[in-house]
Amino acid sequence: MKTIKNQVRTHKTWYVGLVILLGLISIFAIAKLGSASDYLLEINRGTLYLEDTTNSLSIKQLQNFQNAQWNQETSEVLAYGMSKNPYWFKFFLPNNLSSHPTLLEVNYVMLDKVDVWFFSNGKLISEYHEGDSYPFKSRQIESEKLLFPIPDSQKRVSVIVKVETTGTVKLPLRVWEEKQYLIYSSEQNLLLGLFFGFMVAMALSNLFFYVSTRNRSFLSYSLYVISVALTLATMHGVGFKYIWPDWVWLQGRSVGIFATLTILFACVCTRQLLDVYKHSQNLDKVLKYAVWWLTLSLLASLIVPYYYYIMYFLVALCLSSILVFIVSSLLMLRGLKLARLYLLAWSVLIVAGFLAGLESANVLDINIPAQYFVMLGAAIKTFMLAFVLVISYTNQRDEQYQNQELALLEEQMARKAQEEALKLKEEAQESLEYSVQERTLELEIALRELSETNNELEQQTRTDSLTGIRNRQHFDKKFQAEARRCRRERSDLSLIMLDIDHFKNINDTYGHVVGDEVIKKVAKVLKQNLKRTTDDACRYGGEEFALILPNTDFDGAKALGEKLRESIENTVTEVDDLQLKVTISAGVASTIVNGVDDEKSLLESADKALYQAKRDGRNRVRSIHLHPRDIV
Repeated sequence: MKTIKNQVRTHKTWYVGLVILLGLISIFAIAKLGSASDYLLEINRGTLYLEDTTNSLSIKQLQNFQNAQWNQETSEVLAYGMSKNPYWFKFFLPNNLSSHPTLLEVNYVMLDKVDVWFFSNGKLISEYHEGDSYPFKSRQIESEKLLFPIPDSQKRVSVIVKVETTGTVKLPLRVWEEKQYLIYSSEQNLLLGLFFGFMVAMALSNLFFYVSTRNRSFLSYSLYVISVALTLATMHGVGFKYIWPDWVWLQGRSVGIFATLTILFACVCTRQLLDVYKHSQNLDKVLKYAVWWLTLSLLASLIVPYYYYIMYFLVALCLSSILVFIVSSLLMLRGLKLARLYLLAWSVLIVAGFLAGLESANVLDINIPAQYFVMLGAAIKTFMLAFVLVISYTNQRDEQYQNQELALLEEQMARKAQEEALKLKEEAQESLEYSVQERTLELEIALRELSETNNELEQQTRTDSLTGIRNRQHFDKKFQAEARRCRRERSDLSLIMLDIDHFKNINDTYGHVVGDEVIKKVAKVLKQNLKRTTDDACRYGGEEFALILPNTDFDGAKALGEKLRESIENTVTEVDDLQLKVTISAGVASTIVNGVDDEKSLLESADKALYQAKRDGRNRVRSIHLHPRDIV
């Protein structure tokens, strides 16, 4: 057993040494990827630009535009966020820029279409059409960057560029001497090769470890590294140049596909490397759901338009990163030492991404371009996660050895425990059956009591506490239900809205106690005059009442309204020694409900008739008969 453990430790030492060597080389290489300083000209501030919101402008129209018709860029970066609209740019190259051949570089490879026109003295001297929407071999210069030869001219050259993309509209432009660019490009390719070589070495070595150990952590980590490498290869144009040069569809969706795979395998690695299931089943379930969600997102990346998917992906990336960060933090707080290193690895990548954002927004001025911050963070994180993986694997192997030592003892104890367990199981089964029957009976009683309580509570919430009749909440639901029923049956539905005349004067003169008694008396008269169980009298609010009369035609509703008015007029309200009579104004509306909007029109018409009765002097009934053709 000790020999095997020593072999594992030796294996771990060599592995860690390899990781340290490759990691340091990769980090050093990326740190060397500083911004170029040998270019002739950088085009940014002062550039003219236009957003083609109608997608109708042509090069002939733009050629005739005056400079005043363009917008002038005032910042150091030609970046305009995500937009579906084409952007046009115009700038001028000085005379005799260089005696050697020169190139115009677009240092951003994620553009679908870039059309470039060079003019001299108002005449077109050359034009190019490149981007991700065209096969790689169609480029004038087969480089991962977009390069356009600048034609020789003794006069000032004007350049018009049209950019169309479903992603971010960003146009970093630089002018190079061809010789200097070749030197710069060679250095870049060498350093990028070192980085991707490191990533491939990490992926392959862990894949070999998976084949030999069958530990799934090595496989998921290897797939994670491959996904990171493919994502960065896409962002730097390396994938389009070397891996899928003729597959335009994949180039258009590669960022969404590979980036989604990256965060998917990041969640898988988190579950496996930290053994989340052993420490928290709830956190493990959340990570499982996240993996399924990201799997569905991966399928969506194949069909959803890139413009919409990339916005969704940014949200998914934030949520997934937060989830992994929270899981690692919670496990660290629970004493898992491995989670500290894992959390540190994620923190490095988050800091690198934050610095990249500050650099892109010109908040932070560093000589390393923004995309290289992401590479640097990815390299350091890959390097640190390799340590986590080795430590995790070693811990699992040590635990496995301990389990093997205890296996024989546990087997003996298990036999004895099995016999006792069978006996206890029989006893527990009997006890369980009795408990289930008892709990079932208790549950049935509780459900019955709960149902009765709910019915009582519902009646209370629909009853007006002052008058004892239905309240406004009941009216809204009953009116909607009756309107739908009458629409199905194509039958009449009538509504009476009535209001106590001069009620404010009653409150002001006799007090609110007398006012409440008047309201209760009116409600009592309304209830006494409704003979059918389908009719409903409700207190609509304050001194206003509403009556719902299903299957009641216009004449019947008018007659009932007049009857109610007379009854209330002849009713005396007695409060102590005070005897008081009041009158009401009422509005009647009837219709045959045909459409969804009819119930709204019916309610508005009843209310309109009520206020017409008030304007006509009060103590009267006004009515409106709505025919189906009158309802808009």
